[in-house]
Amino acid sequence: MALEDAVVLAESLRAAGSVEAALVAYESRRRPRTRWVRDRTRDRNRTRDVPPALRDPLLRGRGGRIFQEHYRLLVDPL
Repeated sequence: MALEDAVVLAESLRAAGSVEAALVAYESRRRPRTRWVRDRTRDRNRTRDVPPALRDPLLRGRGGRIFQEHYRLLVDPL
């Protein structure tokens, strides 16, 4: 995410006429993606409330797949 932030900020600064305009463009471009990541993280963190006897077998069997599904867009191009 930090590398994406740096790239988008650089592109915004290059394209804008002022720092203020660049920051507005940067925020409007980054906000949906960071919101998406935050929401996936919150979804995943809900498993903390599940008793370990139920949670652990599920995560052993499907944890990798669940993680991959939740974060697949992080490897997609901007």
